[in-house]
Amino acid sequence: MKSDFHMMTMAELKKYVLEHRNDLAAFQALMDRVDAQPQDRVYGEVDARDFSILLEQHRRFQQD
Repeated sequence: MKSDFHMMTMAELKKYVLEHRNDLAAFQALMDRVDAQPQDRVYGEVDARDFSILLEQHRRFQQD
């Protein structure tokens, strides 16, 4: 029985892919979803003092 990947949240789909590493359909669904996400942030030169703030924002975004 195949899971309905489109009904899963991003976190659920990531977890499923990690638990079913040989499921190519799940991996493809995850990659399609990642590709569909807007890439609205482009960073130029960053002050070293601001780097830790940007890194924390990136980590929080990756957890969603």
